[in-house]
Amino acid sequence: MSMSTETFASIRRTALVAAALASITVGSEHAVAQTPRAPNGPIEITVGCGAGCTPDVLMRRAAKIWNDQRLISNPIVFDNRAGGGMAPAMKHVLDRRGDENSVMALAGPVFSTPITQGTETTYDKFTPLGVFVQTQLILLTQPNHPAKSLKEMVEAARARPKAIRLAGSSAGGTDDQVMGLIEKATGVDMTFIPHSGGGAALATFLGGNTELSLLTIDEALPQMQSGKARPLAIFNQARRTEANLKDIPTAKEQGVDVVWGQVFGLLGAPGLDPAVLAWWTDRIRALTASEAWKASIAENLLGGEVYVGPGLPAQMKLFHEQRLEVLRAIGAAKL
Repeated sequence: MSMSTETFASIRRTALVAAALASITVGSEHAVAQTPRAPNGPIEITVGCGAGCTPDVLMRRAAKIWNDQRLISNPIVFDNRAGGGMAPAMKHVLDRRGDENSVMALAGPVFSTPITQGTETTYDKFTPLGVFVQTQLILLTQPNHPAKSLKEMVEAARARPKAIRLAGSSAGGTDDQVMGLIEKATGVDMTFIPHSGGGAALATFLGGNTELSLLTIDEALPQMQSGKARPLAIFNQARRTEANLKDIPTAKEQGVDVVWGQVFGLLGAPGLDPAVLAWWTDRIRALTASEAWKASIAENLLGGEVYVGPGLPAQMKLFHEQRLEVLRAIGAAKL
């Protein structure tokens, strides 16, 4: 994911150096670590939003496969702690230093909430376990809007500054980030309309009150198929190949150098035993190699890039730096 090729080139170089150093450091730790071992007793996955939210759904799917395929024998339970940009959920797990049974579902607010609130970063306080699923994003417009492409929508925004509106969730969230990236890449000025959540934002769009909506593929398809919305662009490096998606051009194809998405995974409590960390690395690799998981990724139109092992801390830093750069660019950062 990138804001533009130039913008993150230096960040990526820094991350690669950090990954090499992390490999040396973590490799040394694992050289003296005990054989990977499972936590004793039930595993509690804390989710920073209500049941049915994206990270909740994704991690419940993973948990079911882990247990059904006997990849994990521990019972897996969920603790949903909604609100506060996931800050209460983060605090709950961060306060359990060394607790091998307590993990948290990783989602965007782990990176963005401290940035927008001007508080100490939290992503680097957890023990990262793995990032192994991504949602991909489609920009929609009203079915009768004269702009037939993102390129044409950009021209409409250039002709009428502030007139093109995007309904999204909270300020500084993914919707706001993507709009800011488009503005920075093209020099146009649009208007972001924040809401209490994605459902409220979609209702505003479907009511005809904004020109744009940003949805994940699985959320966008029903709106497209029912004729309630028309796709302008997908924010991937390359087009999807499915019959119902292959005709949606990427933003980059249309001269808008924006590639962006959401990442999800798991975080452990601070100070986790390296033997338990090694076990989670093995379990995430086993999950993502399973046919059941691959089928779930394909069926739900998700991205399945997997980040585990020694290079993960550097990758987490890169995710943070990318979001910090974007949030600063759109004026939503307090760091």
